[in-house]
Amino acid sequence: MPTGKDEARRGARVKSFSFSSLRVRLVMLILIAVVPALAVLLYSAAEQERLDAAGVQKDLSRLATLYAREERQLLEGSRQVLITLAAFLVLHHDDSRACSAFFADLIKDFRRYANFGAVKENGEVFCSAVPLAEPTNAGDRQWFQRVMQTGQFTVSGFQVGRITGKPVLLMAYPWTAPGKSTIGAVFAAIDLEWLNRFAFPWDEQLPPGATLARTDDQGVVLSQQPGPDAWIGQPVPVPDLLAAMLARKRGLLEASNPEGTRCLFAYEPILSGLSGREVYLILGVPKRAAFASSHRALTRNLLWLGIASMVALLAAWFGGDLFLLRQVRTLLATTRRLAAGDLSARTGARYGQGELGQLERAFDEMAAALQDKEAERLRAHEKLRISQIALRNLSLYLQTAREEERTHIAREIHDELGQALTALKMDLSWLKKRVSPEQDSLRAKTATMEGVIDATMQTIQRLSGELRPGILDDLGLAAAIEWQAGEFEKRTGIPCRVQVSPEEIILDRERSTAVFRIFQEALTNVARHAKATEVTATLETREGAVALEVADNGRGITEGELASPRSFGLLGIRERVLFLGGRVAISGTPGKGTTVRVEIPLAVGEENHDPNTHRR
Repeated sequence: MPTGKDEARRGARVKSFSFSSLRVRLVMLILIAVVPALAVLLYSAAEQERLDAAGVQKDLSRLATLYAREERQLLEGSRQVLITLAAFLVLHHDDSRACSAFFADLIKDFRRYANFGAVKENGEVFCSAVPLAEPTNAGDRQWFQRVMQTGQFTVSGFQVGRITGKPVLLMAYPWTAPGKSTIGAVFAAIDLEWLNRFAFPWDEQLPPGATLARTDDQGVVLSQQPGPDAWIGQPVPVPDLLAAMLARKRGLLEASNPEGTRCLFAYEPILSGLSGREVYLILGVPKRAAFASSHRALTRNLLWLGIASMVALLAAWFGGDLFLLRQVRTLLATTRRLAAGDLSARTGARYGQGELGQLERAFDEMAAALQDKEAERLRAHEKLRISQIALRNLSLYLQTAREEERTHIAREIHDELGQALTALKMDLSWLKKRVSPEQDSLRAKTATMEGVIDATMQTIQRLSGELRPGILDDLGLAAAIEWQAGEFEKRTGIPCRVQVSPEEIILDRERSTAVFRIFQEALTNVARHAKATEVTATLETREGAVALEVADNGRGITEGELASPRSFGLLGIRERVLFLGGRVAISGTPGKGTTVRVEIPLAVGEENHDPNTHRR
């Protein structure tokens, strides 16, 4: 099972990886600083990709230039061959076998050509390097008609030859006899398959997997290098590319080839002298190959950035602990000691010139000032405590003196005045018996005097009871509480129910007097301020203490009244209770009344009798 130390270490590790940790915040700052560099790298990579894409278009333009040059060389070479053949026919215009044999030997040295031949003025094929299976007429061919009409070198479109049965490109030159006009045409059929394979200039520096295709202005593939011959004569197998090419003459498009590879396709038109119309060159480069250099550069830069970031993070993590967090932890530990009450805690640092050194110095100065203030406060508190003890003792002395004075006055009034009035009443009674019946006025006067004496004796008893009820000393606290409740009812008309448990509670004179006076003060407050219609009082002993609770149903005492320094009655209650080591609680609820609860510990040797509850 994990120990407390293990849990503490685990908690420390969790806190060290919290975002509120200074070390983690240092790491976050490093990461935030890396973000701009990462953004620059990504932007540079995107810019390099754009340049690479532009390079694909540039490569296509270069290939288009090379293609046009090669095409011109092919046309010029074919034209020279046809001029030579036309000169040969001038000498052998009447020997078709010799012409065919010469053409057959010649074609062996020119593999680009599928056939050499000559056509008479009427369209009949005069001779052919490829033997004729049957008489053949080319009078309906456009290239023958154009040569006969213009008398100039002519290039036909791509067609399937009638003699060879292969797709060929026909070039024709007029055949003339000495002193005569054009009597026919000599032709050379370039093998289209050979042209597709060898006529295009192919740059070995192009990225691997690149393809070069040629299409007509309708998007029909004329050649594909390298690639399947099955595409020849078919529409471009990339629909998006065909749509873009027909919409814009020149551009760059990213699309998937028939094999599903994402490629960059650059397309550009050129005017072909072979076909006599506009054709398109399409250079397709796999995206991965096109962007290989930029991706390598990005990977390399990201690697170096990652290494630099890791070094910076490690420096922040461990270096921050060495140069920053150690001082912060010292400050934190000292702060905790200070918060726990150890005002002698100090960092013990050497106070460097940096901000942390200044903070440590300021912290220690603050701790020293706090220690001085606390010592001053303790001295003042001790003086205040001594003063409070003196005041409390003075208050006790005054209360004791007042109680003794009240007891003395009550006894003097009761004993001296009471005895004197009793003697006066006895004398008046003696006098009354000796007054004759005829002396009505004197008899009435004696009766009046007797009433005054009785009233005066009652007043003396009341004053004596208010000063110090004799019932408290003679019958005990419970009886005095009930007597005081009865007097309160007579004086105010407010019912006061008292419950005492047990019926006889024996306390020393000091506690009995304190509880009785607290009860008197509580009833006085009810009569003056509560506006109550009922009062309930409970006196009981519990857990080694005597408890008194007085509750009314009046307006309820307020917080302001409880805290007011002019509430002398409440202050007297608190002082009496606190001096005897008890507890007091005074609470009020607006509209529901006020409750005063008092608990005073019993003195050693005090006990309770008669656990039966006494109700009034």
